[in-house]
This record gives sequence, C-alpha cells and structure tokens, in this order.
Amino acid sequence: MFDWLHGWFSEPDYRGCAFINTFGEMGAVSSEVAAEAQHHKKAFHDYLARLVAAAGRPDALAGQLALLAEGAMVTAAISGTPEPARQARDAARLLMQAHPGTDLP
Repeated sequence: MFDWLHGWFSEPDYRGCAFINTFGEMGAVSSEVAAEAQHHKKAFHDYLARLVAAAGRPDALAGQLALLAEGAMVTAAISGTPEPARQARDAARLLMQAHPGTDLP
C-alpha cells in the first residue's frame, strides 16, 4: 500500500486526497460533503481491516495503518515530496514487527 502511495504522491499533479481537501474546505458547512468524505474514509479503513484480518493481525492495526496512510497523504501534499509514503511505510513496518505475521499490506 505504501509503495502505491509513493507512486501517487510522485505524480506531478498530486495535490492530496480530494476527500480530505473537500472536507477541509466544506465539511463544516455541508453535511453532504462531510457524509461523503466520512463514507470514503470508512471504506478505506474497512479495506485495511480486511487486509489486516487476512494477515492474522490484531484489529487495532487497521486503524493505525489508516492513520499512517492518511497522515502521509496530507504531509505529501503540503511538503510537495513523496517521502512521507516511505516514512509511513517504515513506521508501519515497526507496527507489523510488533505483531508478527505476513508482509505489509
């Protein structure tokens, strides 16, 4: 997942996650925008939860990996570099080592 994020962050027109950006701009004044962003982020978390479960890891790891990915999305957009994906991957690796099993999602 983090290698994919690195590729996305490396695209010349990367400006961050559209859902995060839209929520930041309109979430407080539009319940529809807030609901769409929340739905998308829940779907992302659910996807990670399925990967974590398939790897036989603790359920809480899904939220931790989601937080790393989401933080990397924002940081990459602000910093203009794809490096946050690598940093998040390294942090995820430490979390995964704390809960042995299969490779990173």
